[in-house]
Amino acid sequence: MAAKLGQILIAAGVIAEEQLREALVLQKKSGGRLGTNLVKLGHVTEDKLVTFLSKQYGVSAINLADYKIDTAVLKLVPAEMAKKYMMMPVARVGATLTVAMADPSNVFAVDDIKFMTGYNVEIVIATESALINAITTSYGGKGEGLVAAKPQQQT
Repeated sequence: MAAKLGQILIAAGVIAEEQLREALVLQKKSGGRLGTNLVKLGHVTEDKLVTFLSKQYGVSAINLADYKIDTAVLKLVPAEMAKKYMMMPVARVGATLTVAMADPSNVFAVDDIKFMTGYNVEIVIATESALINAITTSYGGKGEGLVAAKPQQQT
């Protein structure tokens, strides 16, 4: 990862240093990812955050509402895994499975998906709220009560 998210957002004029400090305090107190805390505090929108994470990790950002996910693709990843990693399989082309995630830095999730499916995994990023909605809708309600897992902290 080239630069830290907080510094990227400050450099782009999206947040002020004081807003970053406030989010870091919340992160120390409650955990969670820095970006999620910035959204909770109202300092950045989810869409803007996804745009910056996309740049930071060098992955494409997608709007899950634009996707009609094939049931054959859904069957490749169990609902439990989708919920555990806050991810959604969106397409399969040849030996590559495209997966939308809120946290593209989660290498454990990518490794688990590769191992379980046998496919190469291409990561795209989507908003956490869109992922929760897609998981709940696509897995026939099996995602109800889904709350983002407490991921590793990033600063």
